[in-house]
Amino acid sequence: MKKNYLFYGVLAATVTFVTACGSNANTEPETNTQTVASTEDSADNTTENTEDAENTELPKINIEGLKTTNLLDVDVDSLVKLGEYKGISVDTVKKEVTDQDVEDALNDTYSANPEMLEVTDRAVEKGDTANIDYEGKYADTKEAFQGGTAKGFDLVIGSGQFIDGFEDGLVGVKAGETVDLNLKFPDNYGSADLAGKDVIFTVKVNSIKTPAKEPSDDWAKSLGAEGVTNLKELKDYMRKDLEAEAQASFDEEVKNAAVEIVVDNATADEIPEELYNRYFVMIYKSVESYIQQLQAAYGVEVSVEEYIQNIMQSNGVTGGPEDYLSDIANQQAKRCLVLQAIANKENIEITEDVVNEYIQQDFDTYFYQGYETVDAYKETIDSEDYREQIMAEKVADFIVENAVLATP
Repeated sequence: MKKNYLFYGVLAATVTFVTACGSNANTEPETNTQTVASTEDSADNTTENTEDAENTELPKINIEGLKTTNLLDVDVDSLVKLGEYKGISVDTVKKEVTDQDVEDALNDTYSANPEMLEVTDRAVEKGDTANIDYEGKYADTKEAFQGGTAKGFDLVIGSGQFIDGFEDGLVGVKAGETVDLNLKFPDNYGSADLAGKDVIFTVKVNSIKTPAKEPSDDWAKSLGAEGVTNLKELKDYMRKDLEAEAQASFDEEVKNAAVEIVVDNATADEIPEELYNRYFVMIYKSVESYIQQLQAAYGVEVSVEEYIQNIMQSNGVTGGPEDYLSDIANQQAKRCLVLQAIANKENIEITEDVVNEYIQQDFDTYFYQGYETVDAYKETIDSEDYREQIMAEKVADFIVENAVLATP
């Protein structure tokens, strides 16, 4: 689903994992489009963050055979004693967008996408973008290796995108010139065919560009933002965008704070074991799914337990991974029980048609790969996950609508 209000942020390090009364959060790492000449910093950095946890044998978390149940299958009203949930006071501070915020946004945008000026009177220097053609061959056989050839590739010199020596070897080369770079792939390179191998890259520099020192009106117009033809209009556009972001962030913070107050005001002393199991399994599988994506993207090998242990260490949390997930599952079970109890009392009902509408929206928005139709997708999911999440959103909206926002 598009929004996961409530909701208790957990496992935040390389991924922001948000628990909710449903399990439809999207957690997709960025795809990596590096060539074989590129370094593997992304994978290396992720691996470094898990090395300490991997060195310790951790007890496995077993979710097999755990019986689960849904909110609608338990007597919510007998389990929950609601406290105050209407007219609660929520302390709020909304961030104001300053001139410096706008300047920072402009500088960040320009740094990421500067106006490039063509260089014709000198050779390549660090910081330049060189448009290159290159072909990589094994030094001994002179045979080209797979993935080592490209044409018209824009390379920022000094970015560290390619293996050691490649970018430095282009410094001093002029547009139109061709050089041979005698290099060696790192011994720990991801491809066994290239790890530790001596290679020769034949590189032609087609053109050289360097960033303009300051943004111009032409650059501002080139970004294609609606109604923007110069720098002043771009700053006005950015201010409106930043103000919209600040408002959205403020609204979400208010909603989260209001829900937590209401949950704290309520009691749910006895959480049914099968309902607790539901959230325990849900959280475990969400982490497991993210790790599988991480492995597919970067080849990182780490277990759920190792990953969670590393997150705990990063946040100064002691104990074992299973205890950590257990605490979160208990908190989440109470949260969802309380929200469902309010839904019952205020007649906030989520119909099957509404659930199907949300499922269709998700299918259309994310176009889940491997499913030709929404019906095929629906066969693989639990629609109750959607119902619970929609219910949680509606109840959170109700709580905020009836809250008093107090500015300190």
